Amino acid sequence: MQIMNVNIDQQMISKIENNDRIVTDYELACFCIILKIDEKKLLKDFYDSLD
Repeated sequence: MQIMNVNIDQQMISKIENNDRIVTDYELACFCIILKIDEKKLLKDFYDSLD
């Protein structure tokens, strides 16, 4: 994340994992690049819940 100029540390990631912090749009985009997954695939359950 730091290589992509996103300042996020282990404590912030732990808060995200525990639902104590939201993920911003640019963080989500970076997570998708790092995990090599399409945003729509990652958010499939969310999109399905909107139907």
